[in-house]
Amino acid sequence: MNIRHIQSKKILTPQKGGFLTEGEYPFTHTLSWAIGCGFGSIYCGKYCYAQKIPNWYYSRQEGEQWGDALVIKENAPELLQKQLTNARKRPSMRIFMSSVTDPYQPIERKIRMTRRLLEVFQQFDDLDLLVVQTRGPAVVDDLDRIASIPYAWLSMTIETDRHDLAYGPSKGHIDKRFDAVRQAVDSGVNTQITVSPCLPYSDNFASRLVDSGAHRIVVDTFALGDGSQGKRTEDSPFADAVSYDWRDNSIAETLYQQLQTQHSNVAWSSGGFVGIPPRHDR
Repeated sequence: MNIRHIQSKKILTPQKGGFLTEGEYPFTHTLSWAIGCGFGSIYCGKYCYAQKIPNWYYSRQEGEQWGDALVIKENAPELLQKQLTNARKRPSMRIFMSSVTDPYQPIERKIRMTRRLLEVFQQFDDLDLLVVQTRGPAVVDDLDRIASIPYAWLSMTIETDRHDLAYGPSKGHIDKRFDAVRQAVDSGVNTQITVSPCLPYSDNFASRLVDSGAHRIVVDTFALGDGSQGKRTEDSPFADAVSYDWRDNSIAETLYQQLQTQHSNVAWSSGGFVGIPPRHDR
């Protein structure tokens, strides 16, 4: 993978519309410390909508495909410190880290960028919400830091429990993510699982999600979750390669219905992602 470093001008991006604002408790900002994704060359990179957005398109070099490069904003912690210090409405800030580049990239254990950002958040106790959205089991390294931030939630993506899918996670990676959720719950971290996008699953998937101990579960689909009603997914390598109809929302709808009978806090698509109430209501 090609690794490049840049000096960025800002690290918090205000949200003025889109998926993370379409609900009762919208996010005010997103935070991403890199452009591109180290997971882009594995299964999820085949359908990842982020490869279609402008910041990657204008940052890539000639011949680079999604998953070939990671552009690191090396001054991200300093920028976050400055922006939070100067924020006039910090108690109302709801930050999603990250909507584009996973904060627990394969390189995270080497550079510890997400850890450094968490250590900045530890200095501020008055924000409303920080969601750490990842599919990276390396998040277990930072559970103590996340637990110490009173407004922080861990959100772990687990799209399926099946490891026999042509475009799906390995058994080892599925198990590590479930284990990370259990460790987070045991560490006192507010934890949710996002089944996003929902892939075909086994008959025991709903039970396994519930037994993980996650406080919330959100179920999403390709068509609803890619930010373009399925157009980005349709234009991905995944769409032509899989042996099932990825447009069939009933796969996710059935799981959602099963979970509603087994768990007290189950939510659907964008309304679920923006469904964590403000701190004073929790």
